Amino acid sequence: MIQPLRFIVLIPHRDSGRLLWEYRRKLFAAGLAGAYSFPGVAPLGVVSQAFTKEDLQALAHTLREISAQDGRGGKISTQDLGSLEYSACTHTGQTTYDLTIFGPLLDLPIPELSHPMVLYQFPRLVLAAGLIKADVKEGPMNETLPKAPVLFFRAGMVANMLFRPLSSGAAGYSFEWQIGTPVWLPSYKIPRCRYDGRIQAQDHQKEEPHEAGYAK
Repeated sequence: MIQPLRFIVLIPHRDSGRLLWEYRRKLFAAGLAGAYSFPGVAPLGVVSQAFTKEDLQALAHTLREISAQDGRGGKISTQDLGSLEYSACTHTGQTTYDLTIFGPLLDLPIPELSHPMVLYQFPRLVLAAGLIKADVKEGPMNETLPKAPVLFFRAGMVANMLFRPLSSGAAGYSFEWQIGTPVWLPSYKIPRCRYDGRIQAQDHQKEEPHEAGYAK
């Protein structure tokens, strides 16, 4: 039996999530078979064990600090389409996972994940719109696929995610996943000057539940 993968993921605010879901629907209609094979999250790394709540809180604080740098104003935005590749093998050399995650790139640099449970850190953030076959390059596909929407969000969460193949369904595209209880990125407060000289702040954060899902 293939062991599940454990990811640490960044989850966008649900308003961006709804737009991403609509884009996935268009991708599937355009022939991208793996449009529903991975949840609408951005994986940061693969881990051997789930992060604790304290680990997630520390990561959330770091991501918020990065989002406030270089004039981003706490905002995380999408760029061009891109992909991430990840392969895993057993001790005998048998390939268990050969994933290519496809979707809009995010402009947020990934901090170094120095936690001892991190097995692999992805080189960039891709907000997953689905999976493509590992031998398919996203460049030629970009010319035929629907144009990705421009997304941005300040409110987001980090969470553990368990990911594994289904026992039935299309090979390479049939997976199930479970996203654990998320931890919010700290609120980003935008200063606003009032006439009396005091500073008022706007809080960009709402509450959302955790998620479970599958694609077949």
